[in-house]
Amino acid sequence: MKKVISIVLIFCMILSFTGCKGNNTANVAEKETAAGENNSQVKQEENNTEPDKETSKDPKVRYDLSQPANLVFYLVGDPGKDYQTVVDELNKYLSEKINTTIEFRFTTWTDWSQKYNLVLSSGEQCDLMYAADWTSYSTLAKTGAFYELDELLPEYAPNITSLIDPSILDMCKVDGALYSVPADQKTYAATGIRYREDLRKKYDLPVPDTLENFEAYISGIQQNEPEQGLLSPITVANNYNDAFYMNSIFDLKYSKAIANYGLRAENDSPTEVIDYWRSPDFTEDMKLLKKWADMGFWSKSSLSKTEEDSFDEGLIVASVGGMNQDKWIGSYNAAKENHPDWEVGYVSYGLVNNTISPASPLQNATVVPHNSKDPARALIALDYLMTDETANDLIQYGIQGKHWNLVEGEYYEEIKDSGFSYENMNTWNLRNHLFKKEMKPTEDTAYKDMITSYDEAAAKTKWQGKSLRVGFIEDYSSYEIERANLNSVIAQYLTPIQAGLVEDVEASISEFLKQADAAGLKKIQDSYKEQWLAHCEEFGYK
Repeated sequence: MKKVISIVLIFCMILSFTGCKGNNTANVAEKETAAGENNSQVKQEENNTEPDKETSKDPKVRYDLSQPANLVFYLVGDPGKDYQTVVDELNKYLSEKINTTIEFRFTTWTDWSQKYNLVLSSGEQCDLMYAADWTSYSTLAKTGAFYELDELLPEYAPNITSLIDPSILDMCKVDGALYSVPADQKTYAATGIRYREDLRKKYDLPVPDTLENFEAYISGIQQNEPEQGLLSPITVANNYNDAFYMNSIFDLKYSKAIANYGLRAENDSPTEVIDYWRSPDFTEDMKLLKKWADMGFWSKSSLSKTEEDSFDEGLIVASVGGMNQDKWIGSYNAAKENHPDWEVGYVSYGLVNNTISPASPLQNATVVPHNSKDPARALIALDYLMTDETANDLIQYGIQGKHWNLVEGEYYEEIKDSGFSYENMNTWNLRNHLFKKEMKPTEDTAYKDMITSYDEAAAKTKWQGKSLRVGFIEDYSSYEIERANLNSVIAQYLTPIQAGLVEDVEASISEFLKQADAAGLKKIQDSYKEQWLAHCEEFGYK
């Protein structure tokens, strides 16, 4: 209950702190006017060659940059160990260009959610911030936590405005207003199973591309190498579908368009929403997870784990949750270097269930929190970080010659053990496809082949590569308290069911549903379903 009260208080603080939501442009104008008055004497003494602030299209000319500024940029996760060296070099460059420096702060992965909301509610300086659909972007936007950018973005970040297609920006709007700047690089949201292909071949086991084959694969390794670690699934906080990562395995079985709060709809029939938690399928699926847990596929201590054992060190033979193609290729390349006798295979859920589609633009984005006292300067800086190649190279790759080299004038090559690798500051939200540096082609085309297969598969889906969830922004303001209550119920009752660590699956499901209903599940489901069906109607998904 304390957790529920804390969540409610956080959002109440955000509401009270950001009550001036509608005055974004006015606030910026006031700052510019004040800056202009303070520097009027300087302007009178300048010669006639100065660009005209009224007619210039360059925001650096229109906006007074004579006073230095230090901005705060919050990112999620943990940075690479040599990130401060990169930041120092970046700030030298930004100081010369826009008289601005940036202090980067990180939430860390262990407590990012609490830290993230605390920053927004406390009034702590924060001028730029990572945001995504999974960081409650839409709900926070509705509370006034972020500046509206419809007028500010073209005014102070014209290069970003030219770079990103207006239709992509439209997908990031909440109640018709733009609050975020998405990354400029197409990615796929597909996840899958990373596994030891060499062990599969060694013991003549099936590729784990069905539930039956997955069981046979894990069981086969267990029988042949009883001392080998198998799986190390973890609990997932604030998740209303996969509270325990092993539940992700059912993406081999279902082609989910949505899966939240116990509601599910298949990709080819998105308006046929069912209550999965009350279905025979759910009971059957949970019994399978109990069977695997009883077989010893994972430890009984997994409920307390928040970090998976290392696949790259050989402690486990497969990962099933949150494993996208980029994480897979990281293990694939690491194995080639550190374990030449290994092979790392990958089964894409999207290829199995025919749901490959590009990720939502809200997968990685940047917002200007209302904690910022200078949103104009924040956007000018963001414009540089995203659209100036020198600045973008620093923030994404590090320092050339120290952390990376350009081979043959065009190919990216990481300098090993330099302390900073590509996107080591978790700046996925600052991607710009124009500056993306490819690695020198080799005979190994595994990753390229994977992306090619995604491109081809996406074009052949019913929706021809469209992600049905793009543009769908859940509004849970009317059931915020019920949602917080349900989160506690899921942690206590659903997580052990999905971990297979209950004695009686059917009795445990019955108790879980009883508690979920008491928490307000029906109200949540009714509102969520109504929003989803309205989204499908708007975009013609039937």
